[in-house]
Amino acid sequence: MNNEALKNPDKNWLIKSSTRILGPFTLLEVTELLKTKHISIIDEIRQPSGRWSYIRENKMFLEIVRNIRDELDATAENTMTQTLGQQTFTKTADAVTLSDELTPTPPPRDIPAPMKDVKDVTSTGESSIPRNMGARTSPRSYGATGDRRLQHEIARKSNTWRWVAIGVAAVAAAVVTTTFMTREKNKNLGFDQLVQKALRYKSLGIYESSLKYYQKALVQGEPDFDAQVQMAPVLISEDRQTLVGRRIFEKALLGEAGQKRAQAVEAYLGIAVSYMMDGDLKQAEDTLQKAIGHDPSNISVLLNMAIVEFKKGNYAGAKKGFEEIYRKNPTSTLALLGRAMATIEFAKANNDWSASRALSEDLKVAVQRTGYLRQELSLLLSYLQAEVKDTDGFAQALGVFLNETPGQASLYTHPLFVDWRFSQWDYMEKYCGEIFIKRPPTPHLKAFRAVCLMEINRDSEAQKLLQEALAEAPSDAFVLITQASYLKKVGMIPEAMTILKIPALKSLPLHDHLLGDICIATQDLVCAQNAFTALYNKDQRDVEALYGLAWVVLRKKERAMAYDYVRAGLQAEPNYLPLLELRDQMESE
Repeated sequence: MNNEALKNPDKNWLIKSSTRILGPFTLLEVTELLKTKHISIIDEIRQPSGRWSYIRENKMFLEIVRNIRDELDATAENTMTQTLGQQTFTKTADAVTLSDELTPTPPPRDIPAPMKDVKDVTSTGESSIPRNMGARTSPRSYGATGDRRLQHEIARKSNTWRWVAIGVAAVAAAVVTTTFMTREKNKNLGFDQLVQKALRYKSLGIYESSLKYYQKALVQGEPDFDAQVQMAPVLISEDRQTLVGRRIFEKALLGEAGQKRAQAVEAYLGIAVSYMMDGDLKQAEDTLQKAIGHDPSNISVLLNMAIVEFKKGNYAGAKKGFEEIYRKNPTSTLALLGRAMATIEFAKANNDWSASRALSEDLKVAVQRTGYLRQELSLLLSYLQAEVKDTDGFAQALGVFLNETPGQASLYTHPLFVDWRFSQWDYMEKYCGEIFIKRPPTPHLKAFRAVCLMEINRDSEAQKLLQEALAEAPSDAFVLITQASYLKKVGMIPEAMTILKIPALKSLPLHDHLLGDICIATQDLVCAQNAFTALYNKDQRDVEALYGLAWVVLRKKERAMAYDYVRAGLQAEPNYLPLLELRDQMESE
């Protein structure tokens, strides 16, 4: 808390909006910011003694949130009456059908507009992460404090890498030039073509592109109601237009969709997810009950019901729900993640860890089976082993976690019709914090905590912990590889590469993952081929290795081989976004 807060104890509310921390404010000031729409109900808020929570879920602001929603509802009713009033819901033979199955969608891009007259108290080390390789906005912290030889080597390499960066920029300029005409052509697409592209990308699971083309189409005109229904879940999940999407589904239920079970279930699911994202769990639960009446075994409906129970704090009910889903669908990663979180919360409340052993075994299997949410599953496995005081098991789980590629969740599409956001690091990070508080702060544990902090963009705190870990264990492989991950994240590529050249790190699986990512970012074909070949030789189902090799051979004009790698990768991980985008790129050329 800053000096202003100390002078005025009523100014004890902080607001997290995008990557900014704003405040402190009084309760009255926060209310006024909400009313004037300088902040949103989906921003987060906290007091010194509490945790971050969404404004819409904070008991102190329920009344103002309800008033804002009523105002939005009234506005939307007028808008929807004008835009949808003359439409009828018709199903054409060639329209894309709507499915009961889990449909993946990428994480939201919810960035509020800039605010006036509001103080930003975010640490400058966290406010923005440079994308340019030459950027140096973050403090340089690498190697041990006294390791001058390593620092000298890093400094020597930096100049070389700057010239590499210049060369990469020249190549990028050439690529931009060659693709300029194609982009200009896309800009001039007609209304029908834009809608078709939006629906196509939705069917492929590339929801960001789907939304982009749909928004361009809306500038030119209004899509028919069938297209609106198909795009409604994308609007809800990707663009957070919960009210617009909800109104479309409600209108669909009054028409043909209300007469057909599959379409009705989908509409109820879309409405329920929109309520869950708005924090209205009662309405969400009521809507899900209607969906169950149509299809009692629908996995999306059951997952959402269990998630609602979890968010309500009914951990026993959530645990039971997730367990039943996982028993019938043992490949459902979301069900396993929910089961683990509910089991942990139930055990903490009742001091009953009897279910830990069976759960730990299932988590170990899942971590080996899939990359989807693997980092999150590894964290929960570490938590369980720590709580049951299995020292060896905890050390092994910690090693697995520190070997995972940071930020994996952003590389996978998530289900459109399930409120998957309970798996985000805003929820997960607390488990990492609890482990760190309860155990001796060893260098490995500091590296572990630093990874979690990086996931929620608290990079300055992560850097501080890594400095301490490096001072205590300057040659430890896990500490060094975590430092390389940090340097890569903040754009210090030459420094990260210098650390990755240390021989002791080459045996770690994360080494080749980080190296391969850097090689692609710098367009170094030979480097990428060596890194991803090494990964592939260790595990031929490694989806990052398959993507990397597809990227390499495609640049060698070996399209047939690239297709083989893409096909194998999507068979292993059907919702791996880079492969979906690469396949689309190849098919569009």
